[in-house]
Amino acid sequence: MTSLALEPASVAEATRIFLRLVRPRPLADPYPQYRRLRGLAPLHTVRLPGLGTAWTAVSHASVTRLLRHRAFGPLSQIHLDGLSPGWRRHPFTSCLYQAMAFQHGSAHRASRGLVNADFGGRAVLSHRAMITGLVEELLDALERGDDEVDLMESLALPFGVLAISRVLGVPDARALELAPLLRFAGAVFEPLATAAQRAVQHESGGRVLDLLGGLLADRRREPRDDLLSRLARHPFPGDPREAERAALGTAAMLLIAGADSPASLVGLGTRLLLEHPDQADLLRATPSLASSAAEELLRHDPPVQLVVRTAHEDTELAGVPVPRGGVVFGLLASANRDPEAVSSPDRFDITRPPVPALAFGAGPHYCLGAPLARLQAEVLFPGLLRRFPALRAAGPPVYRSPGTMLRSPDRLPVSLR
Repeated sequence: MTSLALEPASVAEATRIFLRLVRPRPLADPYPQYRRLRGLAPLHTVRLPGLGTAWTAVSHASVTRLLRHRAFGPLSQIHLDGLSPGWRRHPFTSCLYQAMAFQHGSAHRASRGLVNADFGGRAVLSHRAMITGLVEELLDALERGDDEVDLMESLALPFGVLAISRVLGVPDARALELAPLLRFAGAVFEPLATAAQRAVQHESGGRVLDLLGGLLADRRREPRDDLLSRLARHPFPGDPREAERAALGTAAMLLIAGADSPASLVGLGTRLLLEHPDQADLLRATPSLASSAAEELLRHDPPVQLVVRTAHEDTELAGVPVPRGGVVFGLLASANRDPEAVSSPDRFDITRPPVPALAFGAGPHYCLGAPLARLQAEVLFPGLLRRFPALRAAGPPVYRSPGTMLRSPDRLPVSLR
């Protein structure tokens, strides 16, 4: 296994395939490329601009170990220097790259512990009525509108941003103002964005910080019973400037991630159901399948396609040595379709029994918002299909760029009636 992963011909082939997956123009269907990588080996050595030698984990077993093993954690600031030169000079990246998703060990546990209860099972259940009401509001608006719409603009994006904003305590009007900015700012999580894409990310992210900073200042003066107020008044360590940046970084991280992935799931999930009308009819007729349908939508085409980790000590993965500082890309979307872990993995089946999918990751960085995202999917898809039984595609989807880590349609034209 080791010799296969390190053989020059295999390195060249794996690098070609991986670069095809992470090019600035996204693939409409990346899954044949994932299948090719899995067919070569569970782990590959690749050579990438700005990183040099790196590794890609593509099997379910290798990605699971990458996510769970204490030897691996988020990218260091040195790696970020290579991938996003000058990030410290920009307010947005200097704030976000020191927030929860980029922390390791005790710092990560402390940041996560601050908001964990707000996204746990009990808290999420308390949001069911809000999510149900929001879905009805948005579907009502669709019914009053045109027959042909871009479902991303008309439903997915407002649904994603309004749901997480109501959890945080961001007013609806401000949330809708932030929605287009959050989509561009989400590129902060993309490891291989172009310089032009980074520039748009910096500008949009800076405006997000300005709006959120104003809301946090309001909550310090007049606190409410919401998460934003708790972040504004939490005694973060450091001087007042550092504490304010920590609160702002946490709020921005929650808002961007919490808006982006659910919006992407609406787009990807609707596309899947339109391409599999028998499954759409089944869910429409049997709303009790909402939970298993949500899991299958997430497994089959997850909004988060990969994660990036670095080795904090000399270790190994799938029998291949990975030195301290080595960068590994864990391809979640590939792992979810590994036939060693899932039977008939390329079949879309909303009645599929539970499988060990990795759409939300695993280990210490398991997605904080997973329970909320599941609830959103369970409520929205049956409601959408029931309200619009004639729903059908009105053109091909246009996928967002970059789409290395975050996969989603940018536009999804549909006919509602």
